[in-house]
Amino acid sequence: MSDASLSEFLRQIEYKARWRGATVVKADRFYPSSKTCSGCGEVKADLTLGDRTYECGSCGLEIDRDLNAALNLRALAASSAVTACGEDVRPTPPCAGDAASLKQEPNSRAA
Repeated sequence: MSDASLSEFLRQIEYKARWRGATVVKADRFYPSSKTCSGCGEVKADLTLGDRTYECGSCGLEIDRDLNAALNLRALAASSAVTACGEDVRPTPPCAGDAASLKQEPNSRAA
């Protein structure tokens, strides 16, 4: 990561997702994942970068700030996995017998 730009990292993620039939869900740049309560959805406008614990004034939830953001982003991705018709659009895993579609590396231990 240190010598790759974030745009290249995103390009690689999107490429690999397309290759596997998956979908990448991107949160808007200003999506308040840290400022939104993962329990009740209330947005806390006065959360600073120094606040490491999210404390909801509405439902009383106390949770690590990063865990709270991760739960909100997971919920955002899950809500994006359903089409307007209500059909699940998550890719199905490849069949066990469909090994031809998977990249195979040579066995380096075989001699």
